[in-house]
Amino acid sequence: MKIELRETVDHGGTISREEILARLGDRALVILNVMPKETFADGHIPGSINLPVVDVEAKARQLIANFNQEIAVYCAGAT
Repeated sequence: MKIELRETVDHGGTISREEILARLGDRALVILNVMPKETFADGHIPGSINLPVVDVEAKARQLIANFNQEIAVYCAGAT
């Protein structure tokens, strides 16, 4: 499965797909995949954390230790 990276927009700004790729090993950046678990299993950005969008409110604090670090959120399509 080919993964297409789109620019991610959040309250802090944007990050380009090039920057995400360049920072794959950077522990200061959390890459959060909000696709369903089945879609994540089919293919995802290496090192990303899967947290389906329906579970974000209930489980985000369990999976992301530091909300002060950069968090790039991505999904399969525009939402």
